Amino acid sequence: MRHVLAALAATVSVSAWAADIEAGRQRAEACVTCHGTEGITADPAIPSLAGQKERYLQWQLVFFRNGRRQSEIMGPLAATLSDEELRNLGAYFASLPRANPPAGAPDPVLHERGRQAAARHRCASCHLDDYGGSQAAPAVAHQTRTYTEKALRDYRGNARPSVGVAAMNEVAAGLSDEEIVALALYLENPG
Repeated sequence: MRHVLAALAATVSVSAWAADIEAGRQRAEACVTCHGTEGITADPAIPSLAGQKERYLQWQLVFFRNGRRQSEIMGPLAATLSDEELRNLGAYFASLPRANPPAGAPDPVLHERGRQAAARHRCASCHLDDYGGSQAAPAVAHQTRTYTEKALRDYRGNARPSVGVAAMNEVAAGLSDEEIVALALYLENPG
């Protein structure tokens, strides 16, 4: 863990003003295929990056680059990023507005179960009251339920390790399948 924190500190020690959003936008052209134009994906299995917090995104890229977070696609891509490119990408995606919630009313009973599960598991303590995330925890509001369900199942099964200061493996270990479905629906449009 000390090595991860040292790598992170070295990578993101320069303050946010040092990042170049325009350079990040240009570098992000390689991200469009999966993460969509303006950081909003059309594929429900892939996260939208628009509006995520700058440091959170930078951390995730560091973790992909150093192998702490595994992905056959993101690992090799992140390995090509310089520290400056990593900072610029974080700043660029953070500068974009988050995805809008999907149109239409969700199942009200399932939505309420998800709201209750979010309160019971204290999701807002890390992801904040609007689920818009912090520099250490991602924005989970308006991510697709497909992506959120998979992420929660991966955390629960330890297929996706908690990284940084996150405790998602411990939180997700206590989630039932029904709670995962309800949480994913609720977080897609928390209201």
